[in-house]
Amino acid sequence: MKAAVIHRFGATDCFVVEERPTPIPSQGEVLVEVHAAGVNPIDLKTRIGQGVSHFWPETHFPIVLGWDISGVVVESKAPEYKVGDEVFGMPRFPELADAYAEFVSAPANELTRKPHNISHIEAAAIPLDALTAWQALFDTAKLLANQTVLIHAGAGGVGHLAIQLAKWKGASVASTTSNKNIAFVTNLGAEKVIDYTSTNYWEVLSNIDVVFHMISPDLREKSYQTMKSGGHLISITGPISPEEPAAYNVNGQFISVRPNGKQIAQIAELLRSGDIKVEIDASYPLRDVAKAHKHVEGGHTKGKVVIDLKS
Repeated sequence: MKAAVIHRFGATDCFVVEERPTPIPSQGEVLVEVHAAGVNPIDLKTRIGQGVSHFWPETHFPIVLGWDISGVVVESKAPEYKVGDEVFGMPRFPELADAYAEFVSAPANELTRKPHNISHIEAAAIPLDALTAWQALFDTAKLLANQTVLIHAGAGGVGHLAIQLAKWKGASVASTTSNKNIAFVTNLGAEKVIDYTSTNYWEVLSNIDVVFHMISPDLREKSYQTMKSGGHLISITGPISPEEPAAYNVNGQFISVRPNGKQIAQIAELLRSGDIKVEIDASYPLRDVAKAHKHVEGGHTKGKVVIDLKS
């Protein structure tokens, strides 16, 4: 099978598309013919030897990056799925999942069936970001209807899904974005949208119950200033010392996403019903995986970038 591999950590020029052995699924796993694979910022960080590379220090090159997949089951060693089923998910994270490849072996309990009303490109854009938003807002912050949540970077991969999930929950949403994406973020459901290039959000927001912090850790202090006493700040951009939020009488926690079959199945139901939708900024063929990484590295992505294994 063809796969985009790296033989060293480094810049985008370290990618090589070459033949690799097709994986053999173990008991409880399925072999998926990958139609599309999502590209996430964690992929870029891991490519340069950061990200989640510390979880597998003994791994030897070459390695295949990527975690988000959508495709078709071609071999099943699990009762949940049969050959021909369309599935998507984020298998094995933070261990290697080898998503930038024509075939992936994945635990069946970390996948779910792809809704018929979305494409493989759309499905591959969803798992890591939607699970991150779900686990931050619902598992950790315990976001409730009628609470107010500040979601930073509302036009990004995690942000644009987080806004929709918060609205589905019945929360009121404020969000930060650049001027060019104000209409997009507003249409997602955010009631208050702040152009961070012209307005200091901490000067115009207050009484926030939950902050989903996906921007520089240097700005966390400013986010604390917008919050109610006893509120929750959830960060995915760096660890938080206990003393930091305590100074503002709020709670602060850093999280890292994990696979969850039940949660991705719930997310799939929201995709089927149209309660949430994913925005695709661009897709690239496997041979242009380096261009896909450069696109994400450029920042200001509107929605998601995806690798199309069938183009």
